[in-house]
Amino acid sequence: MNSDSEFVQRADTAVYETEEPVLYGVADGIATLTLNRPTVNNAQNSQMTYALDDAFRRAVNDDLVKVIVLRANGKHFSAGHDIGTPGRDINKSFERAHLWWDHTNKPGGEYLYAREQEVYLGMCRRWRELPKPTIAMVQGACIAGGLML
Repeated sequence: MNSDSEFVQRADTAVYETEEPVLYGVADGIATLTLNRPTVNNAQNSQMTYALDDAFRRAVNDDLVKVIVLRANGKHFSAGHDIGTPGRDINKSFERAHLWWDHTNKPGGEYLYAREQEVYLGMCRRWRELPKPTIAMVQGACIAGGLML
């Protein structure tokens, strides 16, 4: 078992099918955020979740944006959390977006707990409290983790 001070190396084997998992556009005061992993039914990996958080922040900070619309490319809005595609990136390091504690350099369960607190509690809570009207345009399936959006 590693001590808290040891660096924990985790193998990142994620293969992304896109470098733009969330598309962002603004027209006529409407920011449109588009989930963009249609080949995997918009399953949410960390790349997509952090990109979505960035897009929401961008829309909130833009005084020209009055309304935010969340939509998805493809047949389904969201297949939930990514638990089995080549783009599953549970071991990839991302900059902290919300919490004051670190989710890097932690062993096993402590790492996963801190990261899930940030993504599934911190980000989702922030998205639900956006200070601008937000509309979800849902088509097809929206299951499991898709409901957190």
